[in-house]
Order: sequence, then structure tokens, then C-alpha cells
Amino acid sequence: MFRLVLVVALVAGVARVEAAPKKPTKSKTEAKKADASKKSKPSKKSQRQAQVSRIPSRRTLDNLQHMPHGFAWPPTPAMDAAEKQCEAKLDRANITWEHTSRDGRIVNPILVPSMTFGGVKYSSAWGSTAPQKLDCQLALALETIGPELFALGVREVKFGSVYRWSNVRAFGTTKPILSRHGLGIAMDIGSFVDDSGRSSIVKRDYKDGDQLLIAVENAINANGSFRTVLTPKNDPISHSDHFHIEAVADYTSPDVP
Repeated sequence: MFRLVLVVALVAGVARVEAAPKKPTKSKTEAKKADASKKSKPSKKSQRQAQVSRIPSRRTLDNLQHMPHGFAWPPTPAMDAAEKQCEAKLDRANITWEHTSRDGRIVNPILVPSMTFGGVKYSSAWGSTAPQKLDCQLALALETIGPELFALGVREVKFGSVYRWSNVRAFGTTKPILSRHGLGIAMDIGSFVDDSGRSSIVKRDYKDGDQLLIAVENAINANGSFRTVLTPKNDPISHSDHFHIEAVADYTSPDVP
């Protein structure tokens, strides 16, 4: 009896296996299309490689069409003459400064030990007390705007960086353009301290319409020594927590053709 049951079960199992539907097989044409589809999709690695690096490349450095008026590399005699004229203007403004070693594409790197321009003190937001390396033309622009900021009540500016070797970062995208930070003529500012000791912090207070921040933004834009300030208003993605200011540098000189 047991043997009979076993035989019946085996026969039923074989019948089920034979009755089971076979998986459809792809034709050669369909298989080729599938392979081509897989190859056409870029891998994550290739997608990362396609993105612009934040570190300038040789291609970036050779692209000078986005640089300030008269800029070239290495510096030309006209550029050196323009920087000498800038130094003379700092001397007339009684700014104590000194030459320092070159980094990146800073044409005329200097240090201003006091980091004070037009009565306004500039301090690192990271606690560093060392004077920052900057181009003479940024120092002159800060001296020019200083009295206006002082009149608005600004007594101290807290910045995140001046010189930085990087590409332009704007609207959430890194572009193949050398940042003005790489030239030492740009500064990222996180907050301003007024004459009462109150800090107007860009990240916290700009969205609430802080009057000091708005007044500073308007003053810098109207001054003429700076390009348009990048703020949370005109670039809420990449400049949501700071003001990015850039001196309008001119590396030409009437003394050198």
C-alpha cells in the first residue's frame, strides 16, 4: 500500500513539472536592445566625473573671458603699474600694509595688520586673529566703502573667507570659472556688528528683513567699487547664509600701453 501511494505521488509531481509554463525567452533582437539600453545609461561614476570640480583646472585657468578688465597671467607690466597706483592710494589713506607671498592668481598680495578699513574692523568668523591675504584692490575698495558702513552704524564685519582657491559657485552649481576669491578680491561675510554691539547675522536675520543688512546691501551695490552683492535674495541656494562681495578690479594702467 505504501509503495502504491509513493508511486502515485511521484507520477503526480512529474505531471506538474511537465505542465509548468516555460519562462519566455528573449529574442536576439530584444537582447541587443536591452544591452544597448544599459550601456546608454551613464554610471554614477561617470556622472560624478561630468560635474565641474570646485578646484580650478588648467582649462579653467586658461579661460580668461570672465576675469576683471585687463587681467592676464602671468601679470603684465600694465597690471604691475595698476597695483603700484593702488598702493599709492592706500598710502594716501594712511593704511598700513605690507607685501606678502603670492597664492593662486592674486596679482599683488598684501596684508593689512589692523584689518580696519574706513573705521570698520574686519574679523574672521572662525576666530583667527591673523590678517588675511588679499589683493591691494580689495583693500582699497573696503577703504572706500568704510565710511558709508560706519555711518550706517557698522563697527565690525565678520567674514568667512577672503582668498580661496576655488571655482565659482552660484545658484547651486559649480561653474568652470575661477572664483574672484582665487584673485584675492572677494570676501564672504556672515554678519555685521553695529555700534550697540548687536550682530545682524545673514543666515538668521536677512529673511526677516533686518534693516542693517538691507542698508549694507544697498550701500555696497550703489558704491561703485563692488560688483553686485550676492545675497539670500538673488541667490538663495548658494548664498543663503552670507553676503559675497567682489571688488571691481581694473588691472589696466594709463602709464603702460
